[in-house]
Amino acid sequence: MIGFLEIKNDAEYNLLSTSENAPFAQAWFFGKWQEITGRRVRRFEIKEGEETIGFFQVIKYELPFSKNLLYIPHGPVLKNTDLNNEFLEEFRKKLVEIGKEENAVFVRFDFFSPRPNLPAGGEGRSELSKYFKKVPSYGYQSSYFQPKYEWIINLTKSEDELLSAMHPKTRYNIGLAERRDVKIEIIGGNFERHFNDFYRLLEQTAKRDSFGLHPKIYYRNIFETLNSGNAFLAVARYDNNILLINLVLLYGNTAYFVFGGSSDEHKNLMAPHLAHWESIKEAKIRGMKFYNLGGVQANTGGYENYEGISVFKKRFGGELLEHSDSYDIVLKSVWYYLYNLRKRYW
Repeated sequence: MIGFLEIKNDAEYNLLSTSENAPFAQAWFFGKWQEITGRRVRRFEIKEGEETIGFFQVIKYELPFSKNLLYIPHGPVLKNTDLNNEFLEEFRKKLVEIGKEENAVFVRFDFFSPRPNLPAGGEGRSELSKYFKKVPSYGYQSSYFQPKYEWIINLTKSEDELLSAMHPKTRYNIGLAERRDVKIEIIGGNFERHFNDFYRLLEQTAKRDSFGLHPKIYYRNIFETLNSGNAFLAVARYDNNILLINLVLLYGNTAYFVFGGSSDEHKNLMAPHLAHWESIKEAKIRGMKFYNLGGVQANTGGYENYEGISVFKKRFGGELLEHSDSYDIVLKSVWYYLYNLRKRYW
């Protein structure tokens, strides 16, 4: 029998017991980041009889007109990824219950895929459409939601093997940055003293690449929760000027490149290439098995088919990690229709 137990403290939320590479978006600290910004977060243990088979946390996001949505980012995380009808029925009932308690327009989730190259939709997930509404492609367009496709590098390989797997241009640019005396410093503590430089560079990057940012307090709160065991910064300097700061989170067996900001100056020095290479080496030293570069486009044609950021990431070598499609439980159909109408046309 499937049951759900709400978790109120960190010690009981043992997410990594389900999977050593569980995503940081389901980690307790990720939920705390959301709570600090005023969002409500609830966490649940999933039981089958007396056995714990998974965990998930659900985040409440405000929508216009005093409405809201609930989202389970890259979750729930389960020990067994084969989903049977009993589980899906009980999971649906629980999400409906939570959604009604929180007065949500809809509840969205996207199951975590525990290994690379999982087929679209996920193995054992053919029954999902019987219980939930699959999210259309335009429905993914929001900073609230996690990427469906990520690019990861296997760190169990030697440094020589990792370099050999890279695109020749990436190897060249790493060497170029070194020859031009770009220096990478790995920062493992006192993160707050680097925040102002980080946010300044992040703003420059957002303006240059035309993407939106969370409120400044969101990033400041993140920096205040970092410690030497769960993160490091890669800081690129040239002639005493800071060119780049990347934040890398450590969770389970994976190092995640989460945020990064770079200067508009000295782009020819290729500091981002060297910064990621030094971060990869640092992650290996810290015993991580994977380096996650974050979201990419999924198509597998020639590099000319990708946007620039996907080209950059994929040229480091590695492989595609595909998460489940996103699914919704619709609780207020009229408002859900209006939400999707806005997503589709604006």
